[in-house]
Amino acid sequence: MKKTFLTWSLAAVVGTSSVFFPLTNQTKAESFEEKQAKIKNERSSVQSDISSKKNEIEKLEAEQAKLDAEIKSLDMKVSETARKIKEKEEQITKTKAEIESLKKQIAELQKRIDERNELLKDRAKSLQESGGVISYLDVLLGAQSFSDFVSRISAVTTIVEADKKIIEEHQRDMKMKEEAEAKLNQELTDLSEALKEYETLKMQLDAQIEEKNKMLKEVAAEHDHAMEELEELEEQDAFLAEQARIIAEQKKEYERRLAEQRKAAPASSSSPAVNAGGFIWPTAGYVSSKFGPRDGRLHAGIDIAKKGTVPVYAAASGTVIRAYYSSSYGNVVFISHNINGQVYTTVYAHLSSLGVSSGQRVSQGQFVGYMGNTGRSFGQHLHFEVHKGPWNASKSNAINPLSVLP
Repeated sequence: MKKTFLTWSLAAVVGTSSVFFPLTNQTKAESFEEKQAKIKNERSSVQSDISSKKNEIEKLEAEQAKLDAEIKSLDMKVSETARKIKEKEEQITKTKAEIESLKKQIAELQKRIDERNELLKDRAKSLQESGGVISYLDVLLGAQSFSDFVSRISAVTTIVEADKKIIEEHQRDMKMKEEAEAKLNQELTDLSEALKEYETLKMQLDAQIEEKNKMLKEVAAEHDHAMEELEELEEQDAFLAEQARIIAEQKKEYERRLAEQRKAAPASSSSPAVNAGGFIWPTAGYVSSKFGPRDGRLHAGIDIAKKGTVPVYAAASGTVIRAYYSSSYGNVVFISHNINGQVYTTVYAHLSSLGVSSGQRVSQGQFVGYMGNTGRSFGQHLHFEVHKGPWNASKSNAINPLSVLP
């Protein structure tokens, strides 16, 4: 995960060493109290931000859970719709098969209808040629006896009934054909419309799922970003806590040395400086990039380059504020110094490895790591910064290291 320094107000960042400037006791005591108060206030603000960020993350997680549930519900609807689409497709296939079968039946009906049409045409022609009903009367009147007359009536009745049956069958087949065709065509139309509706519904559901997934992706990105910010805030809180611990140790050390000075010279109104102090070069090599503007931004330190395995040393005695990996600085060490009463912070960046840890006291010239090419770096070198006062992300108090190096 990408980690960046926030613009911290690190007014409380101080170091401790064996070198003290002869300030008055009252001024020194106030300085410690002020620094502790600033750290306390800043930690309170940071912890408030942490609480707010956690609440934001909880809301984002709740929104993610809601979207997950909505997507699950939509997925189930899509599955059900897909099942219905398949069902309708199967019904359409079955109906089409039934229509094909009906077509064969209709063909048979049509054949019978055509045959009856010809029969009825012949019957009508025969009636027309023979005079129709009169011909039947001739048949009846031509009877030779009563029994013959009865037989002829029976024959004529049979012929008439047969003609009537033919006509009725003809009408029934015609009606059956029309009803069967209408029924199957309507059923096929209904199925096709239902299929179209389900396909449209599935498209709408798919579009909703796509939209929900898009929203879920956006919320997930917001959640990841919020988690990164929370991590940075917690890191900042830990940084400030470390500074509070260093200041407490510095205060104890100062009070101890002050007591020793008072015991050694009780009549004196001030204590002499133990050592004027200063910086040494942190490593060997040549300056490959100087302090000042670069690519539209401030290059807040100097780059010292050299090939091979090159050790890096503390430029002055002090306390390690942080020793860790940063996405920009790579392996980096921050050391706080108190030189002649002035707080300085030095930065040793792009190290290939770390030789010290956070909170560790170091002496001038002590090994802190090896020159490297980690973080946002192009080629092996040491990026060395000097800040007059505590380090801050805006680097507003960075000074040219060459101004304090011998």
